[in-house]
Amino acid sequence: MIASNQINVLKDFCALMLCGHQENAFQHCKTCMESAADEYGGIPDVLYALSGHAVDSEDPFGNVADLEKQPVKPQYYMVSSDAGAPALEDFFWFIENIKAARGLTFSIHEEKFSDDDCIIEWLAELAGQLEGQYNIVNFDGASEDYHFTIMNKEDCEKAMNLFEQLTADIDGYSYKAFFITDDFEG
Repeated sequence: MIASNQINVLKDFCALMLCGHQENAFQHCKTCMESAADEYGGIPDVLYALSGHAVDSEDPFGNVADLEKQPVKPQYYMVSSDAGAPALEDFFWFIENIKAARGLTFSIHEEKFSDDDCIIEWLAELAGQLEGQYNIVNFDGASEDYHFTIMNKEDCEKAMNLFEQLTADIDGYSYKAFFITDDFEG
C-alpha cells in the first residue's frame, strides 16, 4: 500500500499531467504503485501509463497493452521515448499532440531539425525555440527513456515538485525531474 499523502500527490500529479482528473488513469497509476515489487516503486509504470504505454496486466510477458486497454491516449499529454527513437516525423507528431491536448500555441521551425540527429538534439532545439514561452520538463523513469511534456514554467515547477514528493519515500532509487534547456546533452 502507498501512504495516503502519496495518494493525494499522485492524484494531483496525474491531474496536472492529464490536464484534469481522469479517474481510470489515476486508479491505474495507483495500482502500479501499490503492486510495485521492485526498488522503482512503480514510478516507471506510472510514467509509461501517463504517456499511453501502460503494460497489459493480463499479459504474462509484460507487453504494452493494446490501444483499447490504455487508460490514456498514447503520446497526447506526455511523451515516453528512448534515445534512439522516434523518427523525426513522429517527434513532430508527438509535439503536435501535446500542443492540442494542452491547448498550447507555438510554432516549430522544422527546418532547424535534422533526421541525422536524435531526440536529445531535438529536445535541445525545441527548448531553444520555446525559450520564454513554454518549458519542457523531463521525468526520470529509471531507464534511458525520456518522459517529457511541455507546459508553462509554473506548471512545470509544480509537476517537478509533485514528482519529487511522489518519489521521496521510495527506497532503492533516486528520481529527479528537470527542465530541458537548449544546451541539453542527455
